Amino acid sequence: MKINWFSPLPPAPTDIADYTMRLLPSLQEEAEIVLWTNQSTQKSEIEDYAEVCHYQIDRMPWAKINQGDLNIYHIGNNANFHADIWQISRQCPGIVVLHDFRLQGFFANLYKEKWNDRQGYIEKMQRYYGSEGKEAAEAFWLGAISTDLIAQHYPFTPLALENSVGVITHNLEVYNSLSQKERWLFGYIPLPYQSELNSSDKANFKTSPPYRLIVFGYINTNRRLDVLLEALSTFSSKNAFTLDIYGQIWDKDYIKGKIKTLGLSDRVKIHGFVKESVLNKALAHANLAINLRYPTMGEASGSQLRIWSHALPSLVTKIGWYATLPNDTAAFVSHDREIEDIQQHLQNFLDNPTEFIAIGKKGKQLLQEQHTPEIYAQAIIEFSEQACKLRYKSVGYQLAKRVGQQMSKWVNYPFSQGEVKKTAEAIHFLTS
Repeated sequence: MKINWFSPLPPAPTDIADYTMRLLPSLQEEAEIVLWTNQSTQKSEIEDYAEVCHYQIDRMPWAKINQGDLNIYHIGNNANFHADIWQISRQCPGIVVLHDFRLQGFFANLYKEKWNDRQGYIEKMQRYYGSEGKEAAEAFWLGAISTDLIAQHYPFTPLALENSVGVITHNLEVYNSLSQKERWLFGYIPLPYQSELNSSDKANFKTSPPYRLIVFGYINTNRRLDVLLEALSTFSSKNAFTLDIYGQIWDKDYIKGKIKTLGLSDRVKIHGFVKESVLNKALAHANLAINLRYPTMGEASGSQLRIWSHALPSLVTKIGWYATLPNDTAAFVSHDREIEDIQQHLQNFLDNPTEFIAIGKKGKQLLQEQHTPEIYAQAIIEFSEQACKLRYKSVGYQLAKRVGQQMSKWVNYPFSQGEVKKTAEAIHFLTS
């Protein structure tokens, strides 16, 4: 099978790019993979595993793309990385790998910030959510409600899937919710990650204060960094901890100001986006990772898998995918009592650090049992083979739908869904 794989690629600062890199060695053993990117550069070692092809959204090399058996599109919540991929998916049916469930942030940024298309955004919201969605869209456009708030009620997921033949999610709750809709072929596969080091490799962990806390990744408002800083600043034993922040912060000046205002300048350091090797070294030396999300966008967390790969204990918000984690693989924070819970966990860590080390080891064990790239690669190829059989039916259905709409104008008779389906089956028979 030959698969066109549309995804961000390293060094793009997104875990979805790293996910593709981690998966490629196992994936290329199962199928011929062609990587498609609009990036000007990518890591040279990628070409050891797959052919890399470049595209421009206004000049798509369809002849080359159509040589593949199936397209796989990776959709996440950042329009900078996924806008072109989504637009291509609407033109050529394939599998959508849904890295986030709530995609309102993606589409809001795309329509408002990149395209300035108020009418298009409002029309799409009305199409999927009726008059209530239209009113919410108008309020959002005027700045009356936030992206996080509107995402909770109007996730916009169907817009990302409207022309797909199959959908893969890494979140079992999302799978159970979306698979009730019979429009798409659905699959659930746990997110893959390759372990970084052996469970017994703990030589670099500090065994006395100050202990190292770490936050990393793409840090938006829902990562609760400002709340963490407040909790740390009022914690009675705050001098027992330092905090390192790695990655892109949504408003660096705001966080810098908050660190200074809270008197944490000597306890907190912002490192920015760093090379993967630098981040791995920092994780290897950390004692406790903070991986809070509120609200959650419904994603499975590549960051959490990276944390587990280092057998590192972590604090997570008990919501969405994180709420499904076994109780012994993370320490949970309730979204309605964040500061209290964070401070209680910090105190528990000081009282009994070995208990938290056990949590990190359990997370590592879960990672090794359920999240290997080899298992994921086999599962995604099996799913692709099923979806490939539906691809031509999907194309036939769309053709039949257009034919039916045109014919209804000629004979003044609207085609029913059943008649469209029969026409699609006939077209598929004639073209197969």
